[in-house]
Amino acid sequence: MDAGFISHAEYTYIQDGLAAGIREDGRGPRDYRDYLLSLDVISHSSGSARCRIGFGTDILVGVKAEVNSIDPSEPSHQGRIQCNVECSPNASQNLAGRAIDDLNNELTRFLTRALNCYGGIDLGKLCIIPKQSCWVLYIDALVLDYDGNLYDALMMATVAALYNARIPQVEIEATGDDGEMDFDVIDDAEAALPVPGRERLPLAITLNWAKGAYIADASMTEEYCVDSRLTVLVNPQGKICAAQKSALGTIPESVMPELLTSATQIAAEMHKDLTKRIETEVKTLESTKHQGHVSTFLSNTFL
Repeated sequence: MDAGFISHAEYTYIQDGLAAGIREDGRGPRDYRDYLLSLDVISHSSGSARCRIGFGTDILVGVKAEVNSIDPSEPSHQGRIQCNVECSPNASQNLAGRAIDDLNNELTRFLTRALNCYGGIDLGKLCIIPKQSCWVLYIDALVLDYDGNLYDALMMATVAALYNARIPQVEIEATGDDGEMDFDVIDDAEAALPVPGRERLPLAITLNWAKGAYIADASMTEEYCVDSRLTVLVNPQGKICAAQKSALGTIPESVMPELLTSATQIAAEMHKDLTKRIETEVKTLESTKHQGHVSTFLSNTFL
């Protein structure tokens, strides 16, 4: 990022601190800020989640499963995932106009690649009738607030939303002697199925490189002071699915193995923690439903 957001003195102070393993908020180089997670926060969606890191980056994700025809240009035995990410104009005072549009496009491309190419979702099981109909998962994310580490927060919220999502079951039947098939969607929320392959969804771990050292979960101020960033997608099985470098600086080839190993180790901890929090939220939701309450648009946890 352009360091024009902060003074040269602050830029030098933060960079020198990072090189010495000292961060402005007292965290260690690999430490993440605490985060809040809430599920089922959007009514009339197939699944949703909200993730807020510290008191800053705040992302809301909704999933909608809809039946659609299979595009002739797409594989005939698969469903589809379509992503859209937008940043609220109020997410940051440093984002406006073209900068927001560029960031929206960048995040949308990242999420689309992460879920379609490396995401683990079984697209084949989203097919209803080959060459005819399939489920399309529309994933819409809204960045409500921005204080660094967008990629990681976006994937955390998306993984949680997909865990919360349910897809209705369908009944397929022959409609004639010519082999034509038709189907009915079963309107029973209790019979709906989880997203196939959700247990293989990766998380993003972004490591920020500056003056020979690296940090995880950079704040927005720290992001302005780093030379380069490496975002690594790691699934729950510990496999690296993809990696991409951003920012204008370079990362020495000699340190790449260390960064990838570190990202894998951090991802293992994050997967374990996120799964535990999702399970806690699920139990809370089940308890709330038994008491006759309904979910609201935004969880009170964040208000």
